[in-house]
Amino acid sequence: METHLPLRITRYELRDDAAAAGEWRGGIGTIREFEFLADGGFSIEGEGHKYRPWGYGGGSDGFTGRLVLQTGRRGTVEMVSKIPYHKVEAGDRLAAHGPSGGGYGAPQKRDPDAVCDDVCDGYLTPASAETDYGVAIVNGEVDRPRTEALRQAKTFRN
Repeated sequence: METHLPLRITRYELRDDAAAAGEWRGGIGTIREFEFLADGGFSIEGEGHKYRPWGYGGGSDGFTGRLVLQTGRRGTVEMVSKIPYHKVEAGDRLAAHGPSGGGYGAPQKRDPDAVCDDVCDGYLTPASAETDYGVAIVNGEVDRPRTEALRQAKTFRN
């Protein structure tokens, strides 16, 4: 894209802590940020900015998408999902946060080792592992007695 248009992709990564809880966790959306290298404009036909993608069978809902434009003139502006045409100036940046999928199945049924893998891979934080799945992660490993206690007490979110 950079070879055909006067823009630079400055960020392309997975969203942080945006995996919806479920026996099978929801898919993770991406963040793409574009810097405009010349005055111009853009149009977007996005979806998933108003309603959270639903979970199924006890899974949590996913996370909505969003568009954020950082300009020199107006500062940071939250944009809607569909934009027919919007002028930009050189140096403006547009960040597109893609929605994430909803979880499938009850989170407490997810294998604690799979939750630990998600934490180690950076898809979840230890805090969300505990509140969303009832899995305690300590030093990159499952704390099995604490996990058992959490799951029996049902002190986590789902």
